[in-house]
Amino acid sequence: MPEIRPFKGIRYNPKKLSDLTNVICQPYDQVTNKMEREYKNRSPYNFIRLVLTKYSEGHNRQREYRDARRYAETWLKEEIFVSDDEAAIYPYWQEFTINKKKYVRKGFICLVRLEELGKGNILPHEKTLSKPKADRLNLLNITKKDFEPVFLLYTDPKNTVNTMLDGYCEEKPLTETKDDKNITHRLWRISDHELIEKIAKSLKNSIFVIADGHHRYETAFNYRNELTDIDEDHPANFKMIALVNIEDPGLVILPTHRLVKGISDFSLIDFLKKTEKYFAIKKTDKDSIADDLKEMEGASIGFYSPRTAYILTLKSNKIMEENLADRSDDYRNLDVAILHTLLIENVLDIKPENIEDHIRYERGTKDAIRRVDAGAFQFCFLMNPTRSEQVRKVAQNKERMPQKSTDFYPKLISGLVFYDVAGE
Repeated sequence: MPEIRPFKGIRYNPKKLSDLTNVICQPYDQVTNKMEREYKNRSPYNFIRLVLTKYSEGHNRQREYRDARRYAETWLKEEIFVSDDEAAIYPYWQEFTINKKKYVRKGFICLVRLEELGKGNILPHEKTLSKPKADRLNLLNITKKDFEPVFLLYTDPKNTVNTMLDGYCEEKPLTETKDDKNITHRLWRISDHELIEKIAKSLKNSIFVIADGHHRYETAFNYRNELTDIDEDHPANFKMIALVNIEDPGLVILPTHRLVKGISDFSLIDFLKKTEKYFAIKKTDKDSIADDLKEMEGASIGFYSPRTAYILTLKSNKIMEENLADRSDDYRNLDVAILHTLLIENVLDIKPENIEDHIRYERGTKDAIRRVDAGAFQFCFLMNPTRSEQVRKVAQNKERMPQKSTDFYPKLISGLVFYDVAGE
């Protein structure tokens, strides 16, 4: 059963930095080189100096890891950061707008005892990549700090947890700030141990599904396993997480599109001929492809190249049964599974072990098309979003979707609170 705990969070000192606007940043794997420069220019105390950016060839990573440790230690000594005196959980709400509709996603930050994914009640839903895990493990080994929470979904059909927390969240938040995407982030602190115990008990039979942060969770698990002679209460036995009810009305999933490069001697005619074996092909255009894709019934994928655009719709579910006989119907019905199995592996002959050589990921439809038009990629596949119910079912089946199958929006902002795993 999942075991959650409060912790003594480390936060920016409100006496020195009352406004966090210039020190928060997006999670490390969302930060481009341009964003990194902008963050660093905003404040000498921007959190990007601790979390770094995603793994990138050419970076002097060992120096960057050491710099992150130095910044964390210096800012603690200078009281730019302060540690809370009492262990607490931290309700965390995000208010945002999509297509003129307002949402509030309600969650809370706490610790969870680490367990091997898929062996208990903490379940993954995506595959992971080796380079990000190695990068995050190096950072954790050197800094001994858990800087960014993993985003997990929990099952709570009666909304018991949020009902208990809502009253506390009527008070003024500990922190309220707005990011570059006009998303408002509010953080509270609750050290009422009786309430925390009630919440922990209400979740003891819940299923936890990782929404974002698979690499960071597996990194924490690997780090813990590298340590010897630690007792069961050592801080390294726990990972900082943000929990959100899987049925929360503020839970929004956006699609993640696939950009393709490095396909030698690619022929559009041959591609369409092979694709027609599995899909009905409908011609569309650059301006209509996104809307056409949203309106399609059944499993459909958009294909865009500088020359043309199509909507590809699976002809029959039996096709996936034949190609993935060892998987559940829940998995076979995923658009992203259909894409990877039939188009990426069968038609394009890109094997899973080589996918990082040919596939990149883009969240915005217009951005994906723009990057193809600019010549950086040969073409792209556009996707409809995965539904939260699909995520839960696949995870409960102990199956993992292809990497980057979901984009839970918005991301958890980095810099609100973090955790010391040193145990010193």
